[in-house]
Amino acid sequence: MINKYTEWHNGLTPLKKFSVSFMLNWLYWLIAWLIADEFIFEEKHSWKYHVFHATWMAFFMTISFSWKGVKQIFKRTRNS
Repeated sequence: MINKYTEWHNGLTPLKKFSVSFMLNWLYWLIAWLIADEFIFEEKHSWKYHVFHATWMAFFMTISFSWKGVKQIFKRTRNS
């Protein structure tokens, strides 16, 4: 299954790769923060807080771990 996903992901354009990575990162951080809120933190946080945190972390992690793809996206749009 991982090989099929890797083949599919490698066949995407840089913008689509970035979008898929962002969505998966966002989902990961939302679930991770909800689990942490349930079992680790004493204070419960609002949904607005969880959505903001997931968005911020997904944005930061996606850009930092796929910097080559980000450069390709902006290089294409600048030359067009």
